[in-house]
Amino acid sequence: MMQNQPHSNLTPVNINKSGNEPYKELSIYSNHHDLRHDLHAYVEYMQNRDVKRLHRSNELNKSDSKRLAKLMNDSSSKEFVKAYGFSNWINYIDELALLFEFVNYDNEGTYAGYSSREPSFPDNYIEVNTIDYEKFIDLPLIEQEKKIFNVLIKSYAYNDNEFFYTSVLGRLSGFSTRGSATGVMPGLDFAEARQFLFDILQSCTAGVWYTTSSLIQYLKDHNPYFLIPKNPKYEPKFYAKNGRYGNFYETKGKWSMETRISESATDAFERVEGRYVERFLEGLPLTLGYIEVAYSKTEYKGCYPEMNQLQAFRVNDKFLHVMSGKIMEPKVTVQPNFEMHVESEIYPFQILSQLTKLADVVAKDKTSILKLQKRKVLTQLSIREDLDVIKFLEDISGQELPQNVRIELEEWTGASEAFTLYENAVLLEGNKNLPQIDQFTIESISPTIRIVHSPERLFTHLEQKELIPFHVKHRHSTITLLPSGARTVFPKRDLSGSKAKATKKAKKPVTIKREVQITFHFPAKALMEEFRKGLMAARCPVAADWGKLTLSFASQYEPEVKKVSKALKQDYAIKIEDIA
Repeated sequence: MMQNQPHSNLTPVNINKSGNEPYKELSIYSNHHDLRHDLHAYVEYMQNRDVKRLHRSNELNKSDSKRLAKLMNDSSSKEFVKAYGFSNWINYIDELALLFEFVNYDNEGTYAGYSSREPSFPDNYIEVNTIDYEKFIDLPLIEQEKKIFNVLIKSYAYNDNEFFYTSVLGRLSGFSTRGSATGVMPGLDFAEARQFLFDILQSCTAGVWYTTSSLIQYLKDHNPYFLIPKNPKYEPKFYAKNGRYGNFYETKGKWSMETRISESATDAFERVEGRYVERFLEGLPLTLGYIEVAYSKTEYKGCYPEMNQLQAFRVNDKFLHVMSGKIMEPKVTVQPNFEMHVESEIYPFQILSQLTKLADVVAKDKTSILKLQKRKVLTQLSIREDLDVIKFLEDISGQELPQNVRIELEEWTGASEAFTLYENAVLLEGNKNLPQIDQFTIESISPTIRIVHSPERLFTHLEQKELIPFHVKHRHSTITLLPSGARTVFPKRDLSGSKAKATKKAKKPVTIKREVQITFHFPAKALMEEFRKGLMAARCPVAADWGKLTLSFASQYEPEVKKVSKALKQDYAIKIEDIA
């Protein structure tokens, strides 16, 4: 990814050890979020829901933020949203999805009238660019990482960069943006400067702490113009009188009068570029999970923005592997206990999305653990007739399956082939010469019995032919008895005994049958489809209305429904509420 790597001479240091003043007591911070995992989780969420942004602020609404927080890799987002109603990290992922063009929504807004000072965003729904997103996930992991890196490194503005704004995971405040559209700022190439600093970090040894001051000193001695040129362009030109540091002001306190930093000061580089370096380290390198940083625990009493507070940093193996373009390819291992271990330096979304169709997630980390589930395997086999689960797992793992796993999967596959599951179909009994019935026939069992599809359309068709179709629904545990005069292969009700006992005033027996139906209303098609497939795998008769996003089933199947709901709670926080 990088070339022409500078050879720096940075100072290593042991932190939190005695005898290493002033580095013996520092506060170490690591990024526990996973940008890649959370970006995929965000896009998947948007694919399955109609998400409307807030009318006035164009931000995510609180309810969607809460749901997204549950999907994020780090649980701290959930607690933050619960406490404050939003999450800086989720908002950052939201911005990235738009920056990467994975989603679309109105980002400019409209003005309600001449008196409006701020834009509004009516009916602003998030749309997913499915084609662009799928092209991205089809890329090799290193290519995905290159794209993320290149997009982020080039994302800045003269008033939106490390000088002025605290990064999503950062602690350090920035310079005032007053006058940031003038002077040297509009002409600075932050992408080139960031690239140069990343190149320097490549010369570091993974796991070794280095002092930030030695990095700043190296830049001052060897590349003092890595960010602000010696003879920069000024916008407009008369701002040249303020010099290279004319955009940067310090204050003795957070609310004190601002004082411009003089280029002639002996420590001017540390006060401008030095501050930038600290904020760079807690920016992209930390956000991407490439480094850890260590802050001073001592109360800050100097001029603002703070300086000399991020005192040390260390890079990790993932950073060096990504920069060299030699990341570890995902490795899948199928264990005899039916667990699948997926090792990867970078979140392997495509592999995990394939495996979660067959297995439940047990743990997520650098090594994710999944466990094969029979119900999921059978569901996939019913959906995809061409699926060879054993071959798929051996291809993706690059090795033969453990013998006991292979034998069990063969039994599961055999069980799936023992029956054929028909959706939206009924068993039709009738004369073999019923008019124009072939158009509805799926399979003929005998001249008078056949499996047919689209029962409602079929019954309408028969009624138009002046026939009277009779619909009987059999119970799960027993077959419903038909009237004695019916011509059927199913059992009929025997009324001979009752006729013998009948008297002149005997009442005509009438049975009104009642069946309680339960209807689930779903917020999105994707969840409804997973639920429906789970019920089908559990052999629960279910009626789906895709227009209303509802599934209906008899109340006697509630035990099967609860099992499906419980299984889906691995991926969804399901709460079932009764409609008043």
